[in-house]
Amino acid sequence: ADVIRSSKPIQRSYGPLRVMSPFHLCCVLFVSSVLHAQDRTAVQLEELVRGYLWSEDVGERAAAESALESEASLVGVSRMQMHDLEEILRAGRGGYEMPTAVDGRIAMQSLSVELPGGTQIPVLVSLPPQYSPNRAWPLMFAMHGGPPGRAAGIERSAERMVRIWTEAADQAGWIVAAPGMVTTVSGGGRTQDRLPYEIFHEEDARAVVDALRERFNINPDRVVSTGISLGSNFSIGYAAAHQDWLSAIVPVSTEGDSRELLLRNLTVPTYVLEGALDRNIRGVNGPRAMHQILAGFGYDITYREFGDRAHEGFQEHYSDVLSWLDSRARDVYPREVVRVPHDAIMSVSRRVHWVETDTRQALVRARVSSPNRIDLTVRWARRLHVYLHDRLVDLDQPVQIFINGTEAYAADVPRSMATALRQARALGDERRGYPAVLELAVPQTDGAIAAGRELWQKLQPRREPGPLSFWEMYAQRAIEERFPELGFAGVETEVPGLGGERVGVQIDSVQEGSPFSAAGLRAGDVLIEFGGEPIYRGREALDGMYRWLVRELRGTPRDYTLAVLRDGSRRELTVTLRLGPYKD
Repeated sequence: ADVIRSSKPIQRSYGPLRVMSPFHLCCVLFVSSVLHAQDRTAVQLEELVRGYLWSEDVGERAAAESALESEASLVGVSRMQMHDLEEILRAGRGGYEMPTAVDGRIAMQSLSVELPGGTQIPVLVSLPPQYSPNRAWPLMFAMHGGPPGRAAGIERSAERMVRIWTEAADQAGWIVAAPGMVTTVSGGGRTQDRLPYEIFHEEDARAVVDALRERFNINPDRVVSTGISLGSNFSIGYAAAHQDWLSAIVPVSTEGDSRELLLRNLTVPTYVLEGALDRNIRGVNGPRAMHQILAGFGYDITYREFGDRAHEGFQEHYSDVLSWLDSRARDVYPREVVRVPHDAIMSVSRRVHWVETDTRQALVRARVSSPNRIDLTVRWARRLHVYLHDRLVDLDQPVQIFINGTEAYAADVPRSMATALRQARALGDERRGYPAVLELAVPQTDGAIAAGRELWQKLQPRREPGPLSFWEMYAQRAIEERFPELGFAGVETEVPGLGGERVGVQIDSVQEGSPFSAAGLRAGDVLIEFGGEPIYRGREALDGMYRWLVRELRGTPRDYTLAVLRDGSRRELTVTLRLGPYKD
């Protein structure tokens, strides 16, 4: 401090060392010790992050988990300390290998990725000529069309998807990756009304992207999903189901979507390329309707329709698309989020950015309405988790949260590095380390319930949806063909004490030998929860349950907990469900 305040010019000399006064020597030693301590702290924090998020060593990971539990200095940290943590997180895992280049060109990479169900699929990857593992690159996740009739041509389809993007991607500096979606191969017995195939589910796409991020240095804030035909429809489904995964989508020759409730969730920037002469879809009215609806919501939509083009790619326009994407990195901390339930085959995730509900059915609109106030309108949920970050509210000041007009929280919220790291690992995304989380009850007063109803009424569609697209119609029929016989029937009934809009289902009959009979369900039971999901008035009870099971069941068994009232007491049963084989 003395040196800084001195009016004497600072002498820069590389001659003989001048003797310092004891006071100045103490200052230098003190500053040096502080800097060394900071360096040690930074190194220790980086070791903790790497051990917890990226280490494959069991011992290192266990030590990091133990440190998160026991280290008090990780809780109650300052904004600057959180900044230091985020710098480490932003740097990423590192240690990527440089693929071999031949004549200045990196050959197309081929990976085999195991999906959650156990299926292995090929993934082809094109890296730009300037690729270096020392910086993060944007990713174009490109899906082919279909469903194909044979598995033999799947890898060729993936290769075509890579090659039509390669020229533009090389110039713009993008990685292009295309999965060979063997799960979409259609089975036998194809007719005008039947096309048995499985969709490429969200968890499958996520497994591929995660595998790519382990192998290549990919910027998680610049992951774009595109596809032609069927692949484009998957892109729409993923973005509407998981608003926080992608920075944008580029549907090409898509069937689009005209369901307003689904499209309320499609908040990521969307660039559509469509041919007016396309005869491989229901009709161009589908993508046109999607454009009109999204534009009406004020969402970021660019729609280009070509009068002389049909069901094809639009390779000559991909450079324009990539230029458009340059200014559209993922919005990691949007100040407004919305979660609108719907009946489409890919349901919206329970977590949307920084709000997570305890039910699949929940309606949520959340807004940061002032520097330290958040307002939420909620229906069909009992509890919420609200994840906080200084980019949303100032965590140095008390935070106010209102749910349906009722104050649900008003107090300080300490930052925690441990919480941020747990979030990053749980989400598989180091750019989303929320340092604070609150669990809040949704008020069940008459006024609070009325607020939720009012929002639901405001969001009701203003136009009739068009016919269901071919891809989803066939996919739903294929699932229904494999769907297990539930084997019970019942009627909605009022149950005192449940509160809010909750009701039960009075079980009238249970079929002998059915999964629910094996679980112990009996006639006379009152079903009040299924898979942790309450039953709400006006949500069509068993029909609503059937619809989300159609979207959720896979070929591997899954257990669901049933909560029933029997003889005046609550009991819990477990039923195991899975999709069966096709009928032919």
